[in-house]
Amino acid sequence: MGIGWTATGMGWPLSTARAAGEIQLCLEQHPVQDSFVQAPSGQMPVHVPAGTVFNYAGHAFGPAADPLDRAHANPDGDGWRGISSAEETRRRNLQMEDIGGDGTYHRPQAALVTTGAVTLSRSHPCARMGASALLSPDWTWTMDTIPARPDMYFQVYGTLRDDHLDPTFNDDNDPFQRIAARGGINAVVTQTVDQAVTLNSPDQP
Repeated sequence: MGIGWTATGMGWPLSTARAAGEIQLCLEQHPVQDSFVQAPSGQMPVHVPAGTVFNYAGHAFGPAADPLDRAHANPDGDGWRGISSAEETRRRNLQMEDIGGDGTYHRPQAALVTTGAVTLSRSHPCARMGASALLSPDWTWTMDTIPARPDMYFQVYGTLRDDHLDPTFNDDNDPFQRIAARGGINAVVTQTVDQAVTLNSPDQP
């Protein structure tokens, strides 16, 4: 459903808003296979619009292009090759946090919104751009400052369109919608995001 929103301390449109923070976003790629996830050649390039919303997705063990380090995954999909047993234990514990298997872990309620547009392609699969934190009581996003941490990654959740959040990606003819629906665009914060915009419910002024 769409939720009306108001910008706190920033002007519309987002493309002209001043961002205090930076993210790197990348098409997901498995370097071992040298292939882009769910993005055959006919689905390039990918235009990522201003107002794209990224939701916290979990712990990252690799770069934004391969946050779960699938490049070093064992062929049977269980664990990773070429890492120490201590590192593998650490990663498995973090995975348990991400799937809710650790009751003491509080998942970051964090989201980001881009302040500009960018086009990603096979020759330019990553880009850096401005972003703001996104707050919403409806979507339970509460972090107004999101630190620059390479061990946290975000995935596309929706887009802001005509003052509403649209979380649907149902047009497979649109390269952006197709790859976003399959979790194929990731982001990490490269410069701490310390400005926020707020989404309000439709019945709020």
